Amino acid sequence: MDRLHRTLAFAAVAVVASASALRADDAAPSRQPSFSSVAFPGSFWISAGHVGPAEPDNAIAESGFEQGIAAWSRGSWFLVPYIGVRFSADIDGNDWNNRRPTTVAVKLVRRVPRGVIQGGGGMLFERDPSSGHRRHVAASVSYWAGWAGDHGAHTGGKSKGFPGSVNAVSGLLTGRDPDNWITAFSVQQGVVAHRWRAFSAVPYIGAAASVDSKRRSWENRVSYDAGVKLVRPIVGGIIEAGVAHRQQRYLLTHAGGSSPVAFVNLWIGWNPRALIKD
Repeated sequence: MDRLHRTLAFAAVAVVASASALRADDAAPSRQPSFSSVAFPGSFWISAGHVGPAEPDNAIAESGFEQGIAAWSRGSWFLVPYIGVRFSADIDGNDWNNRRPTTVAVKLVRRVPRGVIQGGGGMLFERDPSSGHRRHVAASVSYWAGWAGDHGAHTGGKSKGFPGSVNAVSGLLTGRDPDNWITAFSVQQGVVAHRWRAFSAVPYIGAAASVDSKRRSWENRVSYDAGVKLVRPIVGGIIEAGVAHRQQRYLLTHAGGSSPVAFVNLWIGWNPRALIKD
């Protein structure tokens, strides 16, 4: 509980600090990516909010950091060895929501219009409670694309009329269940209803689903959101906070329901233009 409260507090401070500290940079002229910015792609993110009716009254806070080196590139292709660390904690203390994995791996990255495709593998360091093992094979393939405001926001631009995004990932993703192949998909579509300086009010709808090979109840669920969020692009990233009404259901047990949720997200990448193609 204390860890969750600290992470939630840090998320709020990071949102305020990032919005104020980077305000002056928003007016800076756009710069073309240099060799050094392409050579060291990385990102940092924080996400905090309610889980939804499938886990009533539960809230989760997550944060992550990734740093890579573009060891080879040709056109829209990049070979990126990287290290990533992640932290998550929730109120209920569920194993699947409380994790501290570290990943050392290499990925092949392909820039595509408005997004990126990645695939690779390596080692994941996280204790498996069932066996006590702390080293596991990690492998995954993923796709992310954003249009209008979402792509512009992730590259330091302003939100436009109809921001949206799609994200998919599939692979061996957790050391707590190392032989479980998990696939997750999400899509979101919004409309910019009002702008005030650097902020945009964005009503949106979204859907998310996940399945796995071992049929864990918590990995097999689907969610639908209808809500509104306040979005502020920053240089190299985006801050957003909002509320939504979420319909959620476990696919195996058919349990679920609907409830209001609130969330705050922060994402910053060092020169994402190097890995996202217009």
